[in-house]
Amino acid sequence: MRADTSDVAFRLLLALGELWEGLNRAGIDPSARGLHITQEYLGGYTRYCAGPGSHPRLIFEWNESSRHLRIIRCEPWSGAEATISATVAFVRNEARAHGISDIVDRTLVAACKEPIKPARKTILPTALQSNPALAARRV
Repeated sequence: MRADTSDVAFRLLLALGELWEGLNRAGIDPSARGLHITQEYLGGYTRYCAGPGSHPRLIFEWNESSRHLRIIRCEPWSGAEATISATVAFVRNEARAHGISDIVDRTLVAACKEPIKPARKTILPTALQSNPALAARRV
């Protein structure tokens, strides 16, 4: 998975992050399939920390209005796409059972569509230190 808005898996991760708190309030545990996401609202940006456990492999900040993505940490995460896919399938099934599938499906379908506006991306030096492969792709 690339930490980029052109990547469908990344956009689904972002969509799951947007739904995360509401799913918990509805009695759905989205972390049941191994994906853990936390959010922190920072004014115009929302910071997302995601990974297969308590140690996030990916930390990024997203500003929806300016479409600016800041990558803070991007560590290797084997099976990221499979984890995201399993979480999406679980969340959709549970949302159907809880009667909120229209909201969940609308958000996930929107994430699968190519963005109309391009996003600006900033990779912080700390992200480059934690992942030499990312540094090589940046150049």
